[in-house]
Amino acid sequence: MTPEALPGGWLLRSSDAEGGRSLLVTAGEILDYRSLHRRLGSLAGRLEGELPEPLGPMAVLSRSPERIAWALFLALYSGIPILPLDPDRSAPARLLETCRVRFAFCDQGLTQALLPSIRALPADWLTRIWSDRPSPPRPIRPEQTQLLVATSGTRNASPRAVMLSAGALAAAVHASRERLGLDTGDRWLACLPLWHIGGLSILLRCLEAGAGVVLHERFDPARVRADLETANISHLSVVPPMLARLLDQAGQGPPPPTLRVVLVGGGPLSGAMGRRARDAGWPICPSYGSSETGSQVATRLGLGQDWRAGDVGPPLCGVRVQIVDDQGRPTQGAGRIRISGPTLMSGYARADGAPGEGLRDGYFDSGDLGRLDSAGRLHLLGRADDVLVSAGENIHPAEVEDLLMACPGVRDVAVTARSDPVWGDRLVALVVGDLAPGALDAWTRAHLPSRLRPRELIQVAALPRDGLGKLQRRALAALLPHASGRSATRSTRDPAEP
Repeated sequence: MTPEALPGGWLLRSSDAEGGRSLLVTAGEILDYRSLHRRLGSLAGRLEGELPEPLGPMAVLSRSPERIAWALFLALYSGIPILPLDPDRSAPARLLETCRVRFAFCDQGLTQALLPSIRALPADWLTRIWSDRPSPPRPIRPEQTQLLVATSGTRNASPRAVMLSAGALAAAVHASRERLGLDTGDRWLACLPLWHIGGLSILLRCLEAGAGVVLHERFDPARVRADLETANISHLSVVPPMLARLLDQAGQGPPPPTLRVVLVGGGPLSGAMGRRARDAGWPICPSYGSSETGSQVATRLGLGQDWRAGDVGPPLCGVRVQIVDDQGRPTQGAGRIRISGPTLMSGYARADGAPGEGLRDGYFDSGDLGRLDSAGRLHLLGRADDVLVSAGENIHPAEVEDLLMACPGVRDVAVTARSDPVWGDRLVALVVGDLAPGALDAWTRAHLPSRLRPRELIQVAALPRDGLGKLQRRALAALLPHASGRSATRSTRDPAEP
């Protein structure tokens, strides 16, 4: 793979080929490809003056998506790894040490999150215009780490950093473009956090394709809807809670004809929400992926009449998905999802920089459950460690949640369990919505099979979700004792009751 085929090479190629075409559109500026390349050379020269020792890796800790975007572009230009961090979470010292971060761009007031050994530079430094002598771009090899993405820590005691090489990022971008289509002059509206692989991937895809990014500071459904109507948007990425608010904002109205792709990931798309969006004419593409796999693993184009919740379509070109049983043996039925291919991470970051941590035989064990149908489409069943066992039967919370979302008045729902000496896990549903007392209980009796019917229904004001809208299941159990005192809808039936 030549340097021109890697993310750093896209900067140079696009500045020549696209010239005055816009790359980054923010509230205060429209930046074209040629200006980007010129300003990056100036930034790189200034950076070498500030940090004369060998550069990298660097972190960026900012609430401004524009500054994070500039930090990413600078890292690509300078050939150094970058670690974007969530400003609302503390940066663990162990994570920064493991990634061997040398310096960081930080917003004012966030520098206390850094180690004393890390050189802090003001994040607004990235958006200034410098007049120093520019430095040329520094290409890196395909196997070298270009991007470090911090995990949420939900599967482990503390967050780790995924190492994605320049070659893996290039493979991920090309596989996504082959599936979704992204052409020169298209525009992708970005309202996902840029410290997450979903948001970062938008910048990389558009850079490679010569497309533009309309960058929002945060998700505001009214502003997103306005830009969809006026800014010639062709692509949009959202998570299911965002999609729900966007559909509420749009009412029954269809999307503008320029919009070709609405990529939905980061969590399960319920059947009720998917059908609602499909019936309104939205070009929904349910997707499955992770930081460890360079973002997308599988994506379905559109929701046909045969679509069901959990169907995320076939794996992307070059991505290999294997379903295995608990002993790691391939199975034709449901099982654990393992992933391999050129988009895969090099491993989780280690202090010695060695690759391979978190991989086995070239595969990543996602921790998710699923199956492949006869057409090669991947169907998600939920997390392996989320499975509940009630009366000897395995229950996937996501399956019950999808059914409950079809109940009128339910806006959000999470299923967990209380320990029961007879039944094992006693299903409990935490529900957000406008429901009359007893309405949900009556609905579940009429529409859910007995084994999937929660035996306790608790109404809450909100569910614990992170900044990307992902449900924090670990927090649900702690919510139960507090929720029970303010429950508006509650059932305490015996689990054996039909």
